[in-house]
Amino acid sequence: MFDLEEEWSISFAGCGFMGIYYIGVTSCILERFPRFIQDASKIYGASAGALMAAVITLGIPLDKCCADLMHMAKEARKHHLGPLHPAYNLLQIVQDSLLGKLPEDAHVRASGKLCVSLTRVSDGKNLLVSQFDSRDELIQALICSCFVPLYCGVVPPTYRGMYYVDGAVTDNLPRCHLGKTITVSPYAGESDLCPRASTLSFHEVRFNNVSIQVNSENLYRVTSTFFPPDPEAMAEICQNGYMDALRFLQENNLISSESPLRGLQMDACCEEAKKSPEQHGPKQRQGDHWWLNPQLIQKLPVNIQQVLCTACRESHTASGLLTQLSEYLPKKVTSYLPFESARSLAQRVKGWIPDVPRDMSWLLSVAGVKQPLKEKVEHKKSQPLLRRCTSLPSDLNVFPVSPEGPHTSRGTLTQNTDAVTGCVPLTPFNTPKKNVDSGLVEATVSAGRSWGLGRALGLLRNFGAEQTSDTKETTDPVSLAAAK
Repeated sequence: MFDLEEEWSISFAGCGFMGIYYIGVTSCILERFPRFIQDASKIYGASAGALMAAVITLGIPLDKCCADLMHMAKEARKHHLGPLHPAYNLLQIVQDSLLGKLPEDAHVRASGKLCVSLTRVSDGKNLLVSQFDSRDELIQALICSCFVPLYCGVVPPTYRGMYYVDGAVTDNLPRCHLGKTITVSPYAGESDLCPRASTLSFHEVRFNNVSIQVNSENLYRVTSTFFPPDPEAMAEICQNGYMDALRFLQENNLISSESPLRGLQMDACCEEAKKSPEQHGPKQRQGDHWWLNPQLIQKLPVNIQQVLCTACRESHTASGLLTQLSEYLPKKVTSYLPFESARSLAQRVKGWIPDVPRDMSWLLSVAGVKQPLKEKVEHKKSQPLLRRCTSLPSDLNVFPVSPEGPHTSRGTLTQNTDAVTGCVPLTPFNTPKKNVDSGLVEATVSAGRSWGLGRALGLLRNFGAEQTSDTKETTDPVSLAAAK
């Protein structure tokens, strides 16, 4: 039994497009028992649950949030790959919505009560953020919590200079193990506020603290998490959330069990729904409100009804099958052509250009490159040019140029040195030229080479000179006679 005298918190699980379920849940709680949200000490959330936690913490109107969510789903359904299509940028839509809905003092009102679940990329650990220094920092935290790797992109967003991804990767239901944390989930399972399974199931899957029973209904909900269903199905999911929240409040004696439900006669989503059956034309399929069955939204507040009704009406047309095909087929056909994908990709790249250096450095570090290329180039440029000094061993200074020109019999000559530093530029020798008259090798200095190459060439030349000298001594008649 829920005790209002003790402290409690609320935790929302990440659920993607199934966040429409939270619209129905929170609309029921705010309408029937708003104290349950207003007096909560902490409101936790991951991914879409973090967005809903921010909405109810800041008091943003639910009908505007519902309209934004239906718009996101509508844009995703335009493409044959849904949210995976390059033309669809989910994070950009979420960011634009937050920039337009969050007040200027949102970070002040959210600090201390709103807790956003994040996953740090560097070590894969979960982080709960509850203090925000600015409105932009709050938006960055919410964007990071919604970034699903590969589903939303490759390079994750940053929060306070570090890369983070969806908090659902490590903890999809924050603080669910605490005794006074009311858990909310759109999947049938063991959460405090969740749908009830229509069939008995003895198997469940726990996805990062979220209990999900194994049945066909949850399979449909998991699929709808990543690929939004049609507007009528989303409207029904929203009303199911309203009814589940109403049952939770009644079972915990937070409201009277005889609390009346909203009926179609009390409110109507639009003028067409208010018409009596006698006023409907004979050629309409379901009256003038054929695009949406009013019973799917009749329990919801009237402002939510109007948003869902408008969204369903925009997705259909009342002019017949030919008009529907003429509007539907061009969108689908163009989504298959490469032109739209190329244009969308170019727009993504254009927006990514300012962050290319930072993101490329991160990608290189992930790939195992320890030192960025820019640092290597700067390090190479900072190294001084090598010079050979007279203090080096004498055998390194082979065949230097003598100012007099002629060589000695052993090929060792004197060399000019810098009078100030005592050093000469470190340069190798050019290709040797053989003097026919003297039989000796002449070498000239060529700039821009290392001393190692000059030493190797000098050793080879010495070896060749010694072999020539030995041959001459052996073939000399005087030497041969003395030897005999």
